[in-house]
Amino acid sequence: MTQTTEQMSLLDAIGITAPEEQKTPKKDKPAKAGTSEKKPRKKTSAKSGARSAAKAKRTAGTETPPAVTDASTADLARPAADKPVPGPSEVANDPLPLDKYLCFALYSANHAMHGVYKDLLKEIGLTYPQFLAMTVLWETSNVPVGTITAKLQLDTNTLTPLLKRLEAMGLITRTRNIKDERQVILKLTRKGRALQRKTQHFSNCILSSAGLELEEVMELQSKIMLLRDNLRDAGVDT
Repeated sequence: MTQTTEQMSLLDAIGITAPEEQKTPKKDKPAKAGTSEKKPRKKTSAKSGARSAAKAKRTAGTETPPAVTDASTADLARPAADKPVPGPSEVANDPLPLDKYLCFALYSANHAMHGVYKDLLKEIGLTYPQFLAMTVLWETSNVPVGTITAKLQLDTNTLTPLLKRLEAMGLITRTRNIKDERQVILKLTRKGRALQRKTQHFSNCILSSAGLELEEVMELQSKIMLLRDNLRDAGVDT
């Protein structure tokens, strides 16, 4: 046993700890050629990382928009041009009730109008088509049959029996044109002209039955005539 060992054993026996020997610091080994010292990485906190990410997005000028997950929001975000336009079958799949049909509204209104005129025409002994023909002649007498045909929008075969009936009633005369025998001229008689005075109250009765103001009736009449012309231009047979 060496002297140093004996001293340490003696100190341990009496409860005294031997002082630690100072260790000689090791010298750093020289770095190898061609290699660089690795610098220790700095630890970044969550907050600093979030700030760095936000700064990078602002610098780039483009931030990624949040993903759209709601279907309704996605539909609103879609441009109007990309939205599908519903077809006729998608707009109304169920059949329309009768009171929604324009044709039935016109048909039933026409039927109701005839009902009002029926009582008025009894006073002068005319049917509604006869009254229409007389109305044209009250406006312009001494005209060819073609004029009334065009005005009433009826064919000659339908109009001829009606005119013969008015002639038999003594309301009009039918004569051949001297210059063109193929043309028949219609002219009111004195009786036919006098009959007009008995119809002067018709317009007031119709206006009262309609329950509309005069301006409303005129506007309605204009729209119905426009509808008629549009239907004919579309090629609908009448």
